[in-house]
Amino acid sequence: MGEEGHEYVKPGIEKRQHRRFRLVTQLTCAALDREELLLSRDVSVGGMFVTSKDPFPQDSEVAIAFRLRPKDSLISCHGKVMYAIVGVGMGVMFTDLDEESRQSLQKFVDAVD
Repeated sequence: MGEEGHEYVKPGIEKRQHRRFRLVTQLTCAALDREELLLSRDVSVGGMFVTSKDPFPQDSEVAIAFRLRPKDSLISCHGKVMYAIVGVGMGVMFTDLDEESRQSLQKFVDAVD
């Protein structure tokens, strides 16, 4: 038990298949007849964390569009909200990232490494 009776949860097996890298960039995220302009916190070839005070619910299918750098091509794809934390944001797994976008993400991640 942690302080004040709160139990700390230690993650078990890491479920992520790809390393994450800090990327704060503006993005559009649309689902459930709602489109929002939000910020990312980090990105990997498999997905990204999106900050939002009112995230889309877990399992929502979302459309996302963002740029890795201001002059880079726009990456547009769909994703699935894997988890959502009200007041914090949501983890989104890319579900249909095209090969060109995947390669751009991989080059970005490799350059940061």
